[in-house]
Amino acid sequence: MKITRINHMAFNIAGVVPQAREFYTKLLGIPEVPIQFPGAPATIGSDKAFWIQNQRTQMHLIGIPKKGEPREPVNTHVSWYVEDLDVALADIRSAGLEFRQLGEGLGRIIWISDPAGNTIELQQDPETVRT
Repeated sequence: MKITRINHMAFNIAGVVPQAREFYTKLLGIPEVPIQFPGAPATIGSDKAFWIQNQRTQMHLIGIPKKGEPREPVNTHVSWYVEDLDVALADIRSAGLEFRQLGEGLGRIIWISDPAGNTIELQQDPETVRT
């Protein structure tokens, strides 16, 4: 597996979405950008979450309460782009790691846990897709 660059990081902000939006977009001045999941329409202004972006790196602020499950997508996490998601998934399976998956094909998202239980998200780097 080859990591190419950071995609985004995420904090869980359950219970304080309006205050967090004010903090990040007004005080820190980081622009809010549309939330976009594979196969779903873009959303902005949600009361459940918001995304911000500075240059090429996003931060996802997630207001959905955590359930305490392993590899939980709404948990605080870091997302990395990989050169080839199929290779990364083969490596994950070869290592015997459990994972969560959302979507199919190049647009899918994979979540794994590091040895300390931290959530790690992996996505196909759109800049390395071979046509």
